[in-house]
Amino acid sequence: MNAKDTVQRLSKDIDEGLHQKDSTDWNGSPEYLELLSLSKALAGQDFSEISNKSDILDKIQSRIKIKEADRKMKVKNSIRRPAIIMASILVAGALSVSFVKPSFAQEMLDRVLQKINLGNIIASQYDPDQEPPFPEKWKGKLFDKDGNKIESYTEKLGEVYNANGELIVGFDGDELITKSQQEQRDKEAAAKKVVVKEPAELEQYALFTVKLPKYLPEGFTFDHGEFSKDEQGVNGKYLNLIFTSEKKGKKIWMQQRFSDKETAYERSSTAKLEKVSVSGVDAVMWDDRSLDWEADGVLYDLSTKGLDRAEVLKIAESIR
Repeated sequence: MNAKDTVQRLSKDIDEGLHQKDSTDWNGSPEYLELLSLSKALAGQDFSEISNKSDILDKIQSRIKIKEADRKMKVKNSIRRPAIIMASILVAGALSVSFVKPSFAQEMLDRVLQKINLGNIIASQYDPDQEPPFPEKWKGKLFDKDGNKIESYTEKLGEVYNANGELIVGFDGDELITKSQQEQRDKEAAAKKVVVKEPAELEQYALFTVKLPKYLPEGFTFDHGEFSKDEQGVNGKYLNLIFTSEKKGKKIWMQQRFSDKETAYERSSTAKLEKVSVSGVDAVMWDDRSLDWEADGVLYDLSTKGLDRAEVLKIAESIR
């Protein structure tokens, strides 16, 4: 199995929770089983509580050796891919060795500066100076505006293009998404949206009690809420809230979710990460402008632009 296939298999197995099951249910080469063992140990770590990475590594190596203790670990089986998602990416550049060396495990841990676990929300901060390997499948396919190949994250990038000169606006796995493709995707997504203008009507679709901010900075107003629908009807677990502003450069986005294993999520970034309190509940704050927290069975994701820290916290505190 080549590196790319191994990464894809590990990512899929982690999503399905295989690393949390008894090791007797695993199969694969000794190298792959070692990666699953490491993934299982990483999933149980909260880096926000242990600052000494050497201690963490010792705990991981100890857990790998003690299978009986592994079987008793009670780690949530939802969308967890914590440090594991980083591990699966790094694996691509490390499979030339016949086993996972301690130095490799140490390298993975060194990339995690901080991790905060709020149950159904996990936040991880990574070292911006340590980039993962550049995907081999992207090499020869990305170009800058002058037609020069892009084969490293370290290169200063503006707009990115494919070989045909089409603007690349996103990625879906290994697939490069052009502007025209994204416009088509947006068109298809718009057809599946259910737009609700009146706040009082939001709970006709939501599977939870919807609470809007009682405080909004001057110039902001609530515009509408958005649900998605499919053949089975409206999905009431997810709600996007749209706000408008009279002032350029200032924005507020919010998503609310019914809290369960299906809707649990992880955010990973190189942005500054901090644990704060919102109405007496633990929350995570990113670069003083975004917040994630859970309250009364609802997951809240608040993002802003052009607002200061105090205003962001005040908006969150007013959601009651």
